[in-house]
Amino acid sequence: MSYDATPRPGSTVDLGDLGPQPYHRLLRNQVTPWWTVILGAFTILAGWMFASVVILSIQMGIRDDPEGTVSWFGLLATNLSLIVLIPLSMLVAQKLNRQSPGLLSSVVGRLRWRALAWFGVAAVALELVMLGVIQVGGVDLLDDGGSGVAKDAAAVIAVTLLTSTFQAAGEEYFFRGYLLQAVGALVRNSLVAVLVTTVLFTMAHGIWPWESPALFLDRFAFGLVAGLLVIRTGGLEASIAAHAANNVVTFIFAALTNSVGDSLGATDAPWSLVAVDVVKFAAFGVIALLMARKMRLATTCDLPLVASPVPGTGPGSGPGKRLV
Repeated sequence: MSYDATPRPGSTVDLGDLGPQPYHRLLRNQVTPWWTVILGAFTILAGWMFASVVILSIQMGIRDDPEGTVSWFGLLATNLSLIVLIPLSMLVAQKLNRQSPGLLSSVVGRLRWRALAWFGVAAVALELVMLGVIQVGGVDLLDDGGSGVAKDAAAVIAVTLLTSTFQAAGEEYFFRGYLLQAVGALVRNSLVAVLVTTVLFTMAHGIWPWESPALFLDRFAFGLVAGLLVIRTGGLEASIAAHAANNVVTFIFAALTNSVGDSLGATDAPWSLVAVDVVKFAAFGVIALLMARKMRLATTCDLPLVASPVPGTGPGSGPGKRLV
């Protein structure tokens, strides 16, 4: 059925939502009740859990890694289980929340590839600089880093290069995409939306402040910077670039030091390493904001928040279908 633009009883729209909207308010539209964003979040979570069980069960049935280790095949399965968050988030946003396609990516209704590329170059360069600082400065790592090259290092590096960017994007589409917009549909303040999703992101990694305050701060700092960048740049490009660069460099280094299992299953981190990470995240935040300003990236959306009906199929025009 086609949609009209009249707010309906129980919809998530109000008079304060007239005009161009910031990224975190894009799930708040005139055709879906407020509770659908909560249902949508749990639907994505349920779909992800089901897909993860299937993927990881197949992986363990073929090759079960010894405890404390992660092979290239285990890394591939883990990445695939997170990549599914991309189609799940988009599908729920479009089908359940009736959101126009592309508005999870950015306020212009698509992923801005040029901006993503430039953010990626900056993020990788900063990761390499900080890796040099860690090596030269003798910063403590998650392990001693002296156990040699992993036996399957070439395969781990190949999996990392081919899938880790998409794995990072999967997390961003869910946490900084759907969840940020879902909280934003309920709470107008962007900082509250960022803080809530940052806490959820940190908790999803199984890190608690009383167990490892250092690692909790590390994950929280990244989530906070990534969330603020999404608001200030109007899309996921900067957060995807930062997340992907961090993961790619981390796992390539882990493959060369035989510490993939330690990196993937970390439960604690030295404060010196966390300090470097936090500085890195903050530095990228500043750089990304300057780049976004230089590229004049839009930060508000003036597109329809719901897909337009087929011309001539509006109210009183008979049955029609929605363009998606």
